[in-house]
Amino acid sequence: MHIETVSAIAEAHSLNNSGIAVAAGVSRQAVSFWFKTADNGVASVKTEHLLNLSRTLGISLDELAAPAPALDEAAAARQSAELLWDGLYPDLVAFAAAVCRWELRAVARLVEVHGLYSGARMAGPGVRERFPEYKGFIKPGRRNDLERVWRYWNDQALN
Repeated sequence: MHIETVSAIAEAHSLNNSGIAVAAGVSRQAVSFWFKTADNGVASVKTEHLLNLSRTLGISLDELAAPAPALDEAAAARQSAELLWDGLYPDLVAFAAAVCRWELRAVARLVEVHGLYSGARMAGPGVRERFPEYKGFIKPGRRNDLERVWRYWNDQALN
């Protein structure tokens, strides 16, 4: 099991080590042991516990075993500067987890930086459907532009 992947997925589900333990059907100490003894980011975990995690978190065994997708340093620095400029989220993993949990500020930041279409490709159709809920978190100049795009997008969907 790839520890970095499990950490990111756990954060997206708002799980700490105790939550991971419940999902896997093990003790909290076992989860701590996995994290402490991981060799090159990979922990040795019984198949039964991997299956429990897979079922509970709704992800495949392949996803648990694979390293989390990574950006090259330049892309990560650019994304960090654009998305994390105010320190609301400590890193890109925390930001992505907040988007997965549909925290309105995070979704608004994603759309403000990447636009409605790209935001919808990244976070799903709720980006368009729930725009009125989170648009207040977007800076006024950009919000006006996005409102025009949103109205056009909705008009196209109706026709």
